[in-house]
Amino acid sequence: MTPQRFSMTRRAFLAGAVATGAALVVPLRLSAAWAQQAENAGISQAFIRIDTSGQVTFVLPTSEMGQGAHTGQAQILAEELGADWSSIAVEMPTQPAPAYRIPSGQMRSVGSFGIRLWHDPLRRAAAQTREMLTQAAAARLGVEPATLQAENGYIVHADSGETLPFGDLVEDAMALPVPAEPTLRPDGERTLTGRTVARLDAPLKVTGEALFGVDVEREGMLYGAVRLAPVFSADVETFDASSVAEMPGVVAVVRVPSGAVVVADSWWQAKRAADALEITFTQTPADTLSTDDINALLREGLDRTDVPITTLRGDAEATLAADGQVVEAEYSVPFLTHMCMEPINCTAESSEERTELWIGTQGQDVIRMTLERAMQVPAERLFINTTFLGGGFGRKTHGEIAVQAALASRGVGGRPVKVLWAREDDVRQGQYRQTMMCRLRAVLDDGGNITAMHIRLSGPQMGLEYGFDPEERAQATGNLANFDPFSLGGLSDMRYEIPNFVVEHAVVDLPIPLCPWRAISHTYNGFFFESFMDECAAAAGRDPLEFRSSHCPGQTRMLAVLERVAEMSHWSEPAPEGVSRGLAVVESYGSYVAQVVEARADDGDFHVDRVYVAIDCGRAINPGQVEAQMEGSVVDALGAALSQKVTIRDGRAEQSNFHDYALLRIGEAPAVSVDIVEIGSPLGGVGEPGIPPLAPALANALFAATQQRVRHLPLSDHVQG
Repeated sequence: MTPQRFSMTRRAFLAGAVATGAALVVPLRLSAAWAQQAENAGISQAFIRIDTSGQVTFVLPTSEMGQGAHTGQAQILAEELGADWSSIAVEMPTQPAPAYRIPSGQMRSVGSFGIRLWHDPLRRAAAQTREMLTQAAAARLGVEPATLQAENGYIVHADSGETLPFGDLVEDAMALPVPAEPTLRPDGERTLTGRTVARLDAPLKVTGEALFGVDVEREGMLYGAVRLAPVFSADVETFDASSVAEMPGVVAVVRVPSGAVVVADSWWQAKRAADALEITFTQTPADTLSTDDINALLREGLDRTDVPITTLRGDAEATLAADGQVVEAEYSVPFLTHMCMEPINCTAESSEERTELWIGTQGQDVIRMTLERAMQVPAERLFINTTFLGGGFGRKTHGEIAVQAALASRGVGGRPVKVLWAREDDVRQGQYRQTMMCRLRAVLDDGGNITAMHIRLSGPQMGLEYGFDPEERAQATGNLANFDPFSLGGLSDMRYEIPNFVVEHAVVDLPIPLCPWRAISHTYNGFFFESFMDECAAAAGRDPLEFRSSHCPGQTRMLAVLERVAEMSHWSEPAPEGVSRGLAVVESYGSYVAQVVEARADDGDFHVDRVYVAIDCGRAINPGQVEAQMEGSVVDALGAALSQKVTIRDGRAEQSNFHDYALLRIGEAPAVSVDIVEIGSPLGGVGEPGIPPLAPALANALFAATQQRVRHLPLSDHVQG
């Protein structure tokens, strides 16, 4: 039987794949301690598995949420191994383990790490496997390994024309030691990476075979709907399960943190009962909190006198006392939610002996730790089947839905329960990118160059949501206080040459749950800084492109993307009649992205015609997917910049669904032109770096059209769209 090209189908996922016979498995890390840990747990944690039929399976550590990570990782592995690209299979591990963890110590799909972090380890594992197969073939044929090549699933001896399929060599290769330092293929032999190939998951999604969390079905499965506290910091005070016990299909009402899950024979029955459930919630100090209150707290943070420095270059005093032309501005951004196309859901079968989940998640280790804390589920008794994700964007790194589903399952004797949030639950009881304010002050010399800049951020620290304590880190490393990379990215690491540069963060704690939103702090800091750079250029009477370029001497990558986007957009030529241009460039997640927005403003109407994007992400493993990610980033970021916000009234979110938190419509989407700049840079991320430059480039285009600065997002609060 011909192997399936990609193994994550409903049939394979629901029935389970049973491996029989011998198989050559090569894990990523080969330490004795790791191998013993895997053996003790009774789990296979290989990255490459080849059985005696010749089936090659790649066990990949990164969730596939539409970013194409599995395809890119498989390209790296298949190319180095010499596998037949048309017949590989892809699986994901069912238990988090050291081999699958990023440097943060967790198995998570975040930070645009999918390719840049895993490229070298995956390639090395594939080279080890190839050398083992080659050595086995050399022994059988009585030739030197150097005379053999691995091609399309075979070891080939060109001189004699003999070929041996991988499957025939598995048992011999299993007896060989894993080479510690394998020889990688020369770059000239790398023909699969660096070119566009079709996504492995696309056929399954087109035919409907792809398994998302909402598709999971288990024998005897029940359904759960949630009723959660409307005020984020509240909890259940009382609830009366009997109030819905007689409603059609209701099986149980299960208490969960901050709410309850109604379990029924169908989700609609569960949802109707959850809405009707008699339940009260505790009062909290946040019951009267509003967006106006939050903004007042943030503004107070801007004015505080006791805020420590988080980032310092040069002389701090000079940023406030330097002589020259002074440019000052204040900016702000609202809370944003994620609006994943597939709402939060999880199917669980849970008992004291074993908990098994089916979930589209970015955070397998987060789920493990959440269940350990909430239910004392030991790691060795937890199994996570990661489905495709209908969007993630950072929201699906959290694990509260797993606790709800596991508790619901235990509440009905361990039967499988699929808990699905309604869209309104996801928006009103979700988690958000933090709201922030920023005050910037720059001093320009007689030549219009920035000699000093002082920046004050005011708002929450995202890192605290992940147990990241900036003060502990400062004491341990000797760094400046309040340094939270989840909040300061895009400022603390900005690439411009400014002799005296200070960033301060006035921390404002809010009783609102936070969650990374695609590109996290670079989204708002990119808007603040690149908009302000445009203000400085205007104050100096200089062209925005020339002004930026003059402030980054020696920054080869930044200059390269600026030069390329200028060429693409014909920046040096007058814009077409009625069109205004705006420029921005941001480095994030190891990549540099410059964008030019072309827009039209007429009688209060504002429309984006085209966006030019130049990205340096190092070697593009799959150029077509890089282009697709840039196009998607523009659409995502443009929707947020134009109209999206979450506002708070009486301690709860006012928005609830697409009617009051609008995504960009097809008719609003601009044309997008993408160019990949390859100048030999290290590998960078792709999924997130396309987001940060859009909002400032858009605001700068609006200024070019109207001479009015928009410093507070979304733009719909200021102009008609």
